[in-house]
Amino acid sequence: MKVMVVEDDPLVREMAVAGLEDTGFEVVKAASGREALNLLQAGIAVDALLTDIRLPGADGWAVAKAYRERFPDLPVVYVTGYAEQMQPMPGGIIISKPYRMAQVIRVLEAWAA
Repeated sequence: MKVMVVEDDPLVREMAVAGLEDTGFEVVKAASGREALNLLQAGIAVDALLTDIRLPGADGWAVAKAYRERFPDLPVVYVTGYAEQMQPMPGGIIISKPYRMAQVIRVLEAWAA
């Protein structure tokens, strides 16, 4: 399963990438919403999206919407420090920061099954 990780905080991004790769996921990473959208325009396809909601360039909602226009059933894990104020989109789940990689991996593995 190929997962796109969109996170502007370098430490959080690298922790997520390392955790996913250690579990056997293929990972594509983006440091901003704009970079994620550029990768989509470049034809990068993924099986799931792990995105922060508050991002520079384009927020996580816009990134997910753009990816879902091309891949309508794409599962999305939204991560944010403001989870209590947010409602997930259909086919998505919101996980509050700080989060444990085991929690994200369980969700992704359930979707992959």
